[in-house]
Amino acid sequence: MTDTAKPASRATPRWRARSRIPPGWLAAVAVLSVTLWLAAEFATRHPVHPRYAEMLNAARAMEAASRVLVAERQIRGLMQGREIDLNRTGMIGSEFTAITTTLGDLAAKRTAANPDFAAALVRVAATLNLPRGASIVIIVSGSFVGGNIAAITAAEALGLRPVVIASLSASMWGATDVEFNWLDIAAALRARGVIHARIAAAVLGGDGAVGGGMDAAGVAALRASATRDEVPVIEARPLAALIDALLGRVNASIADAARGETRPGAVINVGGALIGLGSCREAAELPPGLATRLPSCTAGTPGLAMRLAQAGVPLLHVLNIRRLAVELGLPFDPVPLPVPGNNAAIYGSARRDGA
Repeated sequence: MTDTAKPASRATPRWRARSRIPPGWLAAVAVLSVTLWLAAEFATRHPVHPRYAEMLNAARAMEAASRVLVAERQIRGLMQGREIDLNRTGMIGSEFTAITTTLGDLAAKRTAANPDFAAALVRVAATLNLPRGASIVIIVSGSFVGGNIAAITAAEALGLRPVVIASLSASMWGATDVEFNWLDIAAALRARGVIHARIAAAVLGGDGAVGGGMDAAGVAALRASATRDEVPVIEARPLAALIDALLGRVNASIADAARGETRPGAVINVGGALIGLGSCREAAELPPGLATRLPSCTAGTPGLAMRLAQAGVPLLHVLNIRRLAVELGLPFDPVPLPVPGNNAAIYGSARRDGA
């Protein structure tokens, strides 16, 4: 071996020299791999539903409503204790008062106060593809304060025009405080810009929806609230005549919009008020969520929601909160309340059912 000879063990085989990949290509492959990984992470962990912005707006309006109601209740000395209003939403009223007419499920009332409840209603209502500015009838009672606010904020987040019809009595833990009933709550939220819809018409609630069986002082307080807020209180007997009168108010409100509408684009019924479902036996069997079949009424008087649905108006029924929460992907009676935007079942990509 000469001094200039290279040891055989240190020679580079020709096959290794030919298979060497340029460093630039390796860098490009690495960048592409990281990019694809980040894209997959974003798609699986971040909300991508096309109505995400409207959902989040509705949920944030619910949060704003809670702040207003907590402040108002504290001023009035009506804030429920932490053992009752666990998440301090201000949407839970007293158990029994002069305007409490039926039993109520406290856990269901707290579930409806979840800001994501409004977002979930946006997601469901958006499947109807109603144009912005379309009228939507929202039938509420004093029973589900959170559900009422969720329905209104969801409709307004979608650019719809709510025509709100209210029954003013309430079940336990709802808008049961005589001096801060549903009309007062809605007025406080409008004054602070949380909602914009006014109450188109109201009934007293109770037996026959005209104050039957209610405490006289409670009825007087409800009338006073309606006078302050310039809400017409409709009183007619029998129930069929009352529903006719309310339907007339709905039609007049839609005509005021001057958009050429002949009927609302949809109806949302929150709770089990007589004016919404009526006295039909089938009303009690109506499942929560979007009605998939036309409700019938073989005996009794159909309420406003049933009448509209029978005329072909899509119906979103908000009742049986435990079952509805499961179907919407919401936790039941959560503590603490979830942070809006984080529930993939609500804010994530469209499911196979097209929601």
